Amino acid sequence: MKYIKRELEKVIKDHLFKGKVIIVYGPRQAGKTTLMKEVVRDFGQTVRFIDCELLANNEMLMRRNMDEIFSLVEGYKIVVFDEAQTVKGIGSVLKSLFDHRPEIQYIATGSSSFELANEVSEPLTGRSREYILYPLGLTELVDRSFDAENRLPDLMRFGGYPGIQGQTEEEKKIQLNTLVSQYLYKNVLSLEGFRKPELVVSLLKLLAFQIGSEVSFRELSSTLGASIATVQKYISLLEKNYVIVRIGAYSENKRNEVVKTKKIFFVDLGLRNALVDNFSPMQVTERPDVGSLFENVMIVERLKHLAHSGRLAPKQYFWRTIGGKEIDYIEKVNGKLAAFEFKWSNQESKPPKSFLKDYKDASFATVTKKEAYDFLVQ
Repeated sequence: MKYIKRELEKVIKDHLFKGKVIIVYGPRQAGKTTLMKEVVRDFGQTVRFIDCELLANNEMLMRRNMDEIFSLVEGYKIVVFDEAQTVKGIGSVLKSLFDHRPEIQYIATGSSSFELANEVSEPLTGRSREYILYPLGLTELVDRSFDAENRLPDLMRFGGYPGIQGQTEEEKKIQLNTLVSQYLYKNVLSLEGFRKPELVVSLLKLLAFQIGSEVSFRELSSTLGASIATVQKYISLLEKNYVIVRIGAYSENKRNEVVKTKKIFFVDLGLRNALVDNFSPMQVTERPDVGSLFENVMIVERLKHLAHSGRLAPKQYFWRTIGGKEIDYIEKVNGKLAAFEFKWSNQESKPPKSFLKDYKDASFATVTKKEAYDFLVQ
């Protein structure tokens, strides 16, 4: 399969040999290994790839025999630890290597920020630079507004996993269902934090039908027959494993504003549609959820583009009053609010008067399919 150039490739290349261990998080099958091979391609035989999932490598790294580990990296300019979260204590290993062989560029990838971040956060304090690689984003698949508008429906149906690009619709469906089975059901749900995998599957399906809506933990708890604490814990773990993202309500403590609720979106809509078994085309007559899918794709694609560009993501919110007035998406940058309403129907939208009254300096824009690309790259 042809390599589709990732935006993060240049960002990482620009930070090689700058005195930091490079950490790349992201879901399985998002293309981390392929990206790393492109990043280090020009270094040829001076690169060593270590697959941490291979039993021999895993056991050797966990033995903590530093003479053995130092000999492993000797003579190389770049050493990549792939799926590093599978090695207990990998942070300490990387710290020792960094402190004693600082001339080597170390890179670690991981498909669980929950596991890998816990391993490296303390040992590598001040020694690492971290990035996230999501599935392919719209701005990596196209480079202009017209093409983005045409590509959006496919992205909303099948998502952006590299392995499905260029396949027939039927093959995409097969691969996405396989990915749900292997990645979600086997890999993610086998993590230690998920003690009731069957409960998580039910939770995921409930969330899949609620994208674009405020999520009630109490309601989910009641439906699933689980405690609110368990529901909150599982949602947090799903977010840390790049299945979902959450955004909170924006409020400056106005009496009429919703404060504590969250909206949950899927990182990849192909996985979401596989969960609910609905790959219908993006037509209102066939997809009553098309508005919610468009909101999901725009929020997540914005997150992807910022992450893949190496830019610091702004704070992300939605806004709603107790009376039901709402705005889909708000970014807060340098104290200023930029508000957006997403409209699949291409209809112009106006902000609620109460929002304009309370936030006089805020900007507002309607984003339709035609404005999608410009919104993402701004």
